[in-house]
Amino acid sequence: MASTASSKPGRGSKRVRPGGIGRRMALGMTAAAFGLALVAGPGRAGIAQPSIVADVERYLNGITTLEARFQQIAPNGGLATGRLYLQRPGRLRFDYDPPSRIRLVAPGDWRLIFYDASIKQVNVIPVSQTPLGILLDRQISLDDDIEVVEVQRAGEEVALTVIREGQADQGAVTLVFAEQPMVLRRWSVIDAQGLETHILLDEVETGGRIDPEVFRWRDPAIFGLPD
Repeated sequence: MASTASSKPGRGSKRVRPGGIGRRMALGMTAAAFGLALVAGPGRAGIAQPSIVADVERYLNGITTLEARFQQIAPNGGLATGRLYLQRPGRLRFDYDPPSRIRLVAPGDWRLIFYDASIKQVNVIPVSQTPLGILLDRQISLDDDIEVVEVQRAGEEVALTVIREGQADQGAVTLVFAEQPMVLRRWSVIDAQGLETHILLDEVETGGRIDPEVFRWRDPAIFGLPD
């Protein structure tokens, strides 16, 4: 049974709405990415905030599935909305609301597929070469192949900025959580080009079943491009 976070708790569920935005961050070579609010007081994670890092790692590894509504703020300030599906390890889908016809799918292998139905264009990049791939790892270890470069805390929120160890040129992800209880509220990505995008989450549900078809991507060379 899914657990839910929102500002209007329903029966047996709890929801947390995202807070305000600080600065922009973006996702690799695609037009999709994620949101953040900066908090004060940076500190080196391994020295100043080990308990926070451990709590975040435990929370992220406890997520098997996640569904949410999202708002995306692009590098140019454009706003888009849609629905996010995530299943660890390796699976992700962003469905954008009309008039956008963009779809972003990670089907569970090495690929992150960006499809723009308005121009019938497909771009494919390795998940491992995107900052977002950190969230899709089978086992998230924040002191192994992922480096926490900054921990920020203010009020009831904490933010961690992470990179792939030795791969800072691929960009960074800043994840922002409510602490009590811990809930992923938003995240940001800065890509290799320095572009920034925010994603803010709402109506977050974790632990529920997601239809495997959500993450299926059929080879357009065989099945044709989807609408």
